[in-house]
Amino acid sequence: MSLIEWLFESANPGPVGKLEVNQEDPDDRGKRPKKWLIYSATLIGLLLAGIGFYWVFHNRSHDGAGPVIVRLCCFAAYVVTSHFFNSTPESTNMGWAGGLIDNPFRISDDFNRLLLLLQVLLLPGKLIAFILLAGWLLGRRLFKALYN
Repeated sequence: MSLIEWLFESANPGPVGKLEVNQEDPDDRGKRPKKWLIYSATLIGLLLAGIGFYWVFHNRSHDGAGPVIVRLCCFAAYVVTSHFFNSTPESTNMGWAGGLIDNPFRISDDFNRLLLLLQVLLLPGKLIAFILLAGWLLGRRLFKALYN
């Protein structure tokens, strides 16, 4: 099937999304998110961070320090990667039936579905990074208020 995809795609290429690294923030010209959305993202981020730290430290007494350090490095690498990588698939070219069925004549829809999978896999890390950065900024502001 992929030979058919390569042949038909060259005649009429479809739009493909993009994978960006360290995307610049917009100039805040868009609509601000609703408060309930920020609160729910914060709650989910806290829950995911708790699950991640539990995964890192749950067998600390049996394993020793080596495996804990490896798990902590893997967790940190996932969160940093999720924070800096932004995957945006082109939703108009996702296959047939809203992406449920593969288009056998286009390979670009396979790329878009891969970008959608990356977006789903990176979302928990983005929420964890959001809550960790928000906690860092709030802690810094509290430290300055208390000791200045």
